Amino acid sequence: MTKTFDLSGFICPLSKIKATQALDSLADGDTATLILGDSDSFKSVAQELKARGLAPTLKQDGDKYILTVKS
Repeated sequence: MTKTFDLSGFICPLSKIKATQALDSLADGDTATLILGDSDSFKSVAQELKARGLAPTLKQDGDKYILTVKS
């Protein structure tokens, strides 16, 4: 199951908190798409994913960063 979390309206550190909550809500095998609206949020969330051993795919759409990760 794929879940999309649009966090582009939040700035860091709230975007990282929301992304962490989103990741914690996933069941094994779920896919999450995280949409972030600024580079600080992207860097912070990417660091959290790395700490969890998750390797996201990245797509940039204008000023938005779209990370897709499978739990």
